[in-house]
Amino acid sequence: MKNSIFLSVEVGYDIRTTELTADEWGDVQNGVELHKSVLDWYEGEEFTYEFHFNSSMEQGSTLVVTYDDCGVGFIGNISEAFIEEL
Repeated sequence: MKNSIFLSVEVGYDIRTTELTADEWGDVQNGVELHKSVLDWYEGEEFTYEFHFNSSMEQGSTLVVTYDDCGVGFIGNISEAFIEEL
């Protein structure tokens, strides 16, 4: 059984990654809404990136990634992400 799922998307010219547990991943695959926060750096400044799974933020999208000042870095579907299961 997989313990962790690493899901990554392109935000600008960088890749942002969040880790999900196997249970969280199962919920996401079943359409449950989930939010995960990740601290990361961009041009020397720390930002909080929010991964919004299955939210109603953008109709027709299953994944939206926002950052600090409500900027939107990614709008699309989970199937467009890079997914690594460990």
